[in-house]
Amino acid sequence: MTERARQQQIHDLENQILQDRLDMTSAMREWRDATAPIDHAWEKLMSWRVPLMAAGGLLAMRGVRKPRATGRLFKRCLTGLMMYNRGKALYRATRGRNR
Repeated sequence: MTERARQQQIHDLENQILQDRLDMTSAMREWRDATAPIDHAWEKLMSWRVPLMAAGGLLAMRGVRKPRATGRLFKRCLTGLMMYNRGKALYRATRGRNR
């Protein structure tokens, strides 16, 4: 291999490395943008970590002492949450039709 061909090969490899770095930077930016909602939700959940753990402990204590009442309370809370979500979806659907 001649010196000129060797230098050309080194130049080509350096260009390929530079292009790969640019592609990797772009892919990392796209990955961060795609996972941003998940990251924000996780950060919000972690900010509520201590109160959620305390509430879970209280609910566990109540569940040991009064399992039936705790089950009924859980069902009512779940039903209320589902009704809230359905109501919000219905409100959005009807609000969109009036425009």
